Order: sequence, then structure tokens, then C-alpha cells
Amino acid sequence: MTLSVCSCRHLDIKGMFMPTGDKVDSRFEQSSRMNEDLCAGVIEAGDDYAFYVATDPHVDQTHANLTVFNDTFRNDTEALFGVILGDCIDVRDNLPEYLGALSFEPERHACDPRIFHVLGNHDAFFNGWDNFKELIGPSVYWFEIVFPGGKDLYVTLDTATGTLGRKQTEWFRSFVEKNRSRYRHCVILTHTNFFYTDNSQTTSGNMPIEEFFSLIDFLGEHDVSLVLQGHDHYREELFYDNVNYTVVGAIADKCKSPEYLKIEVTPEKLIFEWHQISD
Repeated sequence: MTLSVCSCRHLDIKGMFMPTGDKVDSRFEQSSRMNEDLCAGVIEAGDDYAFYVATDPHVDQTHANLTVFNDTFRNDTEALFGVILGDCIDVRDNLPEYLGALSFEPERHACDPRIFHVLGNHDAFFNGWDNFKELIGPSVYWFEIVFPGGKDLYVTLDTATGTLGRKQTEWFRSFVEKNRSRYRHCVILTHTNFFYTDNSQTTSGNMPIEEFFSLIDFLGEHDVSLVLQGHDHYREELFYDNVNYTVVGAIADKCKSPEYLKIEVTPEKLIFEWHQISD
């Protein structure tokens, strides 16, 4: 049998079959030590606000599409914050390049809203968690948007290795059960699609089926508004038990149809505005 592989800079063979960095329980513990209550901040807004979402930039030698996203996002005065749903880089040690592509430049940009980052499987390859936690921070956290009439909750989960793990699951369930009633909308940010069916990337494929069914039942029971996901490199919107599960297509330069998403949040609903990036 012959096995053909590409450059070792791009393909972590060991990482495709077993996690090469810390496992998810360990990453959760480290995230908790970095920030005991896992709160990443409070952002003030009006009753209506907007945020931008992109995923899978896979920054390697170029980041043209990510720059387009950053310029659009930072020149939209309605934008309250941005989200990147993981697979920030494609090769090891490229996080500085990735973060540079998302930087605020006063001569080019009208505003400097915060960007929240999700850990993807490619970010964890080659023991990349060490760089991620040093340059970006925890892989599990929450933040809230406070407006005159109440507040919204955003929770970032670590699914980079295809499971929430025991410790993250226990924390997430307890946190949502205690706090969900205090918020208008509840939005989950994660990398791996909960409904993902391709297990070719073993360590970042679909969740164990028992974990999957338990999780989606829990999200439905607690009136989660939206689950934003990446990883699949194509757009998909699913509705299950009144929860919107939206997979955002990739923004990487090598993708055929790169895209990003602007979401307007109102008291009644979430309004999606899709943007395609053309050559």
C-alpha cells in the first residue's frame, strides 16, 4: 500500500489520528486557569446591533480574503464585534501572520471593534494549542452584549478534537441551566459542525453519537437561538428543535466561493446578510 502525503508543514499525520496537543479536558482546565470564570467581557450596545462572522481562513502564504473581511468589518460603523470560527492557520507558527491580517489600521479603518476567535482542528495540529493560548487566549469562554432592554449571551466551545469532553460538557450544561433565563438571545460559537458526518479527519470529525444527541436535545430545551459553525467549507442552515444551526463557508484564499456573514440582531430575530468575495 502506498501513502501519498503533502508537505509536513501542512499535514500533521499524527494529528489526524490522535490529538497532538493537549486534549480537550486539559485545554478546558488551562482555559479556566487563564480566566477563572471564563468571562471574556461585556460589550455595550443598542437594542439592535450587528456582528460579522468568518471561518477557516487557513492562513498560509497569503490572506487576501481575510484582509477583505477585515477591511469591510472595520469600516462598518454598525459592527459591534467580529468572530472567526476556527482553522485560523494552515501551517505551524502562522498565528502572527493571521493576527496581522486582522489588525486595526487607523489610516484605513473607521472603527476598531473586538474580534473573538475559536480554536479549530488545524489550529491544534503540530501542538498549536501552545501558540494559540499564548497569542489569543482560552479556547472556552463566554461574553455578553448589554443593551438598554436586557442582554444577549455568546458562548464559545472547544470542538477542535471532535468532542466537548467531560469537563467542558459539565461546565457548559451547568452554566446554561443557571444563566439562560437572564438573556434575550443565546448564541453558541464553535468550529466543528455538530451534524458533521465525514469522519475522515478522525480527531476532528463527528462527535460520538450519544454526545451529539444529548447536546442537541439540551440546546433545544434551553431555547438556544443560534449555533454558528465552520469546518465544512460550505454553507448550510439546519433547524432542529427550533434551534438554527448555521455552517458558514470558508474564507480561505484557496476556496472557490469564499464568503463571510453579517448578522443583524434585533429583539425579534436575527437577520443574515451573506457576502461573497469575488476575484
